[in-house]
Amino acid sequence: MMFSRKRKIIIISLLSIFLFVLFVFMPFNAPNSGHYYNELLVRLKGGQKIYKVSVNPLFIKLIEKTLFSLPLVDYVEVNYSFQAAFMPTDSFYSQQWYLNKIRAPQAWDFVRGGSQDIVIAVLDTGVDIDHPDLKENIWLNKEEIRGDGVDNDNNGYIDDLHGWDFVRNVPDPRPKFDEDYNESGIHHGTLVAGIASGVGNNKQGVVGLAWGSKIMPLRVLNSQGTGSVEHVIRAVRYAVNNGAKVINLSFVGTSKSFFLAEALRDAWRKGVIVVAAAGNETINQPVNLNKNPNYPICLDKNDNENFIIGVAAVDDADHKALFSDFGSMCVDVSAPGTRIYGILTYNPNYENYREYYGGYWSGTSIATPIVSGLAALTWSVNPLFTQKQIQDFILSQADNIDSFNPGMEGELGSGRVNAYATINYAYSQLGTLHQSHYIITGAGPGGGPHVRVFDSAGLPVSGFFAYDDAFRGGVQVAAGDLKGDGIDEIITGAGPGGGPHVRVFDINGYAQAGFFAYDDAFRGGVQVAAGDVDGDGIDEIVTAPGPNGNSNVKVFDIEGNVKADFFAYDKNFQGKVNVAVGDVDGDGIDEIITGAGPGGGPHVRVFDGQGNVKFHFFAFNKNFLGGVNVAVGDVDGDGQNEILASVASEASAYIRVFDSKLLLLRLQFLSYSKDFYYGVNVATADFDEDNRTEIIVAPNASKEPQINIFTPSGDPVSRFYSYSRYFHGGVTVATMRAN
Repeated sequence: MMFSRKRKIIIISLLSIFLFVLFVFMPFNAPNSGHYYNELLVRLKGGQKIYKVSVNPLFIKLIEKTLFSLPLVDYVEVNYSFQAAFMPTDSFYSQQWYLNKIRAPQAWDFVRGGSQDIVIAVLDTGVDIDHPDLKENIWLNKEEIRGDGVDNDNNGYIDDLHGWDFVRNVPDPRPKFDEDYNESGIHHGTLVAGIASGVGNNKQGVVGLAWGSKIMPLRVLNSQGTGSVEHVIRAVRYAVNNGAKVINLSFVGTSKSFFLAEALRDAWRKGVIVVAAAGNETINQPVNLNKNPNYPICLDKNDNENFIIGVAAVDDADHKALFSDFGSMCVDVSAPGTRIYGILTYNPNYENYREYYGGYWSGTSIATPIVSGLAALTWSVNPLFTQKQIQDFILSQADNIDSFNPGMEGELGSGRVNAYATINYAYSQLGTLHQSHYIITGAGPGGGPHVRVFDSAGLPVSGFFAYDDAFRGGVQVAAGDLKGDGIDEIITGAGPGGGPHVRVFDINGYAQAGFFAYDDAFRGGVQVAAGDVDGDGIDEIVTAPGPNGNSNVKVFDIEGNVKADFFAYDKNFQGKVNVAVGDVDGDGIDEIITGAGPGGGPHVRVFDGQGNVKFHFFAFNKNFLGGVNVAVGDVDGDGQNEILASVASEASAYIRVFDSKLLLLRLQFLSYSKDFYYGVNVATADFDEDNRTEIIVAPNASKEPQINIFTPSGDPVSRFYSYSRYFHGGVTVATMRAN
């Protein structure tokens, strides 16, 4: 349901009248809780805009619940507050010890300060954009004309030359002295910006880790270091829409925001790195975030996407800082966060603000911009790296500090960041930028018919529902060039409970074709595969019935015209037939490979495009009746495709690779834990274009939807969740060429 702008205004007005009538006699002088503002954030169904509504704080939860019950409301939540995660100290030490600790000088030998094209958005108390050690690195909105009172770039903000103040809704992002302020609030954002990207090699002051990158100052906290979630949401969207590659969040709160999680997840999916502080507590009383989460750092806790890099603080000996919160479910990495000397906000009109530099400061919010700076520096190696790659480089190359923190193993993330190791590793990965293939997944029974497409790093590319979103029978997936134009289409088959409905989509989910492969009264679903089985240069769709059908394999063109029709096994077999397509005899024409489903022996058969048997074999012990899934790929790089077989159920999740000429077992490995007995689905693709296919495995049922990728030798490469980790209905998997 969509609302016109006029209708939205009417609805918001009615909501306001409703709230007034309901609570007009209620006292409005209750104090703010300190954790939220006396406001609700409301989004209407069919809309994107979030409206802010002032309410009686005594009844804020009741009003929230009441609004949620209204049919026109999509979501509502309290406008929670955040606080800067700082801990200033009185000690003084004039060197930036942490740069040597993380081996920054060695990293600069590779990347001299980083690229000015990489922009770090600092969402904080404001940044002193005129500071001599910052002004050269302050982001400039080149599409905006200074002071003309016009939104020249049509981004919704007038005269936003160097960012925006979301607290006051003005274009000046500097800290403000004409409101209640304290020292930490005034200095915090400037200090954070300087740690990330203070100007370097200029013969004065200090140096930021990414001293060649730009800072986009976005003021979301007031001069006492507090702010609302609404300001942060707006700033996140501004950062994404205006070209930031890294978002630094050096603040914490204790309340979870759906809207902020949505905004940060969207930022991540649009290619932006998000870095957030773990939070500080009273010395010797830090918080385990696994039990008592802070936000925004824990907004991706239990999510299938790790869209926030959470940062804890360590000292100069790599011990956890006494004040730093921790927790394996929220913290991804650690960075130095004690006794930091840095850039301060300068204002000669105020007695305590007449120094350009000072210290010493401690806190997880001080550790966070070190990681943000490292992300920017690493991206400078090559801006074509994905955000997932940058994140993986940083986390995988951190120095393990478990031995310095007994009893805290894994609670401080992967370790303390190492800039040199990260940059060095990034250079070694320059050959991995090109995406040759994508991974396609389909949700199994119990989930919606959700098809998702990922790159080889597990980063989402697209997603759509192949059938009515209320259907819960699962969806089968395959891919092939069905039009002969060099571009692969995605083929889906409805799972059990649905008719044998085959549909064809482009990568963005736009329907191209569809037909029923069997009698539409059949409710066992349909298996799908694709390949050029007649040698005409155009791929065909190959189908087989799902459970309780027979073994009738059919071949169709994209229009649903039958080109071949045969039985792969006995006509009375009803255990379903699994299908794959590939050239296994080297004649340039694809064969059809079938595997008997549960109830049949592990019988693999190979047919030509008209259903004539070429050869067959048993992939596992012939007495095994759990079924076998099949795939095709050139695993050993000899130019001849091998046949892959996996256990479909009732046995450990082994993958076997067979020579298609001699039918000899060439490789066997376990794709999940040995006690997982529910079967796996398998696919192949040559991601790194070395002429050897990698092996992709997905659980068939009763396990988290974790996709595992293995080398051609069966060694694990990477893994990711294709759906929520709480979904246990299984995943079907296929691959397609990246067009």
